[in-house]
Amino acid sequence: MRRPQHLALVTVLAGVAAVGAGCARPKTEAKAPVRAVKHTPPDIDYAKVRPNELGYIPVIMYHEIGGKPVKSDPSLVRQVDAFRKDVQLLYDAGFRPVNLSDVLEDRIDLPPGTSPVVLTFDDGRESQFRLIETSDALKIDPDCAMGVLDAFHKKHPDWEMRATFFVLPKSRKTMEPFGQLGRGAQKLDYLLKEGMEIGNHSTLHEDMSRMTPAQLQAEIGGAHNSLTAMAPEAKITAIALPMGKYPRNKAHWKYLTKGTYQGKSYEYKGAMKAAYRAIPAPANNTYDPLQLERVSCADVNWGVRDWIKRLTSGGMYPRYVSDGDPNVVSYPKGSESLVNTAKLAKQNKLANAYSPFGGDGGSKPIISAAEESPSSAKVPTTTVTEKPITGG
Repeated sequence: MRRPQHLALVTVLAGVAAVGAGCARPKTEAKAPVRAVKHTPPDIDYAKVRPNELGYIPVIMYHEIGGKPVKSDPSLVRQVDAFRKDVQLLYDAGFRPVNLSDVLEDRIDLPPGTSPVVLTFDDGRESQFRLIETSDALKIDPDCAMGVLDAFHKKHPDWEMRATFFVLPKSRKTMEPFGQLGRGAQKLDYLLKEGMEIGNHSTLHEDMSRMTPAQLQAEIGGAHNSLTAMAPEAKITAIALPMGKYPRNKAHWKYLTKGTYQGKSYEYKGAMKAAYRAIPAPANNTYDPLQLERVSCADVNWGVRDWIKRLTSGGMYPRYVSDGDPNVVSYPKGSESLVNTAKLAKQNKLANAYSPFGGDGGSKPIISAAEESPSSAKVPTTTVTEKPITGG
């Protein structure tokens, strides 16, 4: 729209007057520099809590919950009672669940003295989230993974509803997420509202080792587009590679976490391998978000129960122990070489090295070599019409 002639004239005269008065273009007022917030070490009994936020975090990999065991790969099926026992053992050992994105985005927020664990479920199988139809609702099967976690949370509210489901979307090779036709979108929505998260597990679950950049983006981007269409609230931050196989050409790895397919982009913060070891904390300079390993759920050496013992024994894999403040990274003095100082500075986090035996209380008693520590972890060794969803 053109301005009225008299307003245009006023504007011109005002500009002339300003020049005549010797006024230049008004200077933009300088913005005050953004100052980093200064954090202080948490007020905790360090000798009692013994925080170590450079330690290791178990990311456990599950597939089928219940059903016939697979002899060739015992990690593919976890019996329901064994899964219940896994959760109980983790809880008793001081672990508390977080989502994988909490690790990837380095925002682990747990009470002092507790340790994070990430439960992951691959493929979006029905045994992970099965619904039983009643006259007025869809009840969660108490023997599926969600049913077990729901019941445990109700008994132990400090075990929050957190887990990461690496889902295969509906495709020519797979049914809807979690098997039951017509319920996929409702299940995904329920998971997100409960505090769980969704991850990408590709479109067709095929070996990515020889894929071209275009094929990788179709596999990953296709799944991303399908999942976000079914669950618009989902914030996908990671992919679990089928069979844990990476592209042989390392130059193609960048497409695992960033790419475009059919005009839509995806951008992730991490890529998951298959099972073997716990991962170092995000503040540890050995942490590599593109090669994150997972722990097998099988009752084998290096399996979940073996790792509970390894992480609680204080051996070569010290576990991550929270100091209760997500803005401070606390660790025993002598571990300074492991700190990713550049990352902490960028995040405006405080690196807090402490003397493990400092403080006025909480130090551990000295016992003879023949005695067993009273706090030793006791871990057994073992070689459609929509209806509301209710808990088990």
